[in-house]
Amino acid sequence: MNTMRAVRLRRGFSLVESLMAVFLVAMCAMVVSATMPMANRSRLKADLSSKAVGMAQKQLEAVRGLGYANLTPSQLFARSMIDSTTPVASDTYSFTNVDSAALDNPARILPSGTGQLKVEQVDLDLRRVTVSVAWSENGNNRSFQIGTLVANL
Repeated sequence: MNTMRAVRLRRGFSLVESLMAVFLVAMCAMVVSATMPMANRSRLKADLSSKAVGMAQKQLEAVRGLGYANLTPSQLFARSMIDSTTPVASDTYSFTNVDSAALDNPARILPSGTGQLKVEQVDLDLRRVTVSVAWSENGNNRSFQIGTLVANL
């Protein structure tokens, strides 16, 4: 009787148990493989947003470092912070293709990337600087905008 029990304990898995294990492993693999494309899209979206925010902040800090007196189109162009002294809109200048070691180039870093720098005279000794970075992501236009005030002290 003892040997009969030992034989039962040594038996392997049944066919039903094996099929159930294969089914569970296949279901887990399908769930993981189905979520990978969505995770990659989310990672890419976050990466592009992070690059745009970093570019805008770097551009804004460079402009703040110039000071109030140097916030003119000719001074910004001389320091390679804008593409040209010709405005693209009222007090707005493009920095899409600037290629300085201190600044990033939105056209090179982001898909269909553009950058704009707007300098407005708010008060007698106060200028508002707004930096906008825009790009295209899977057919959707995305943008980030940041601004500051620069005073004549």
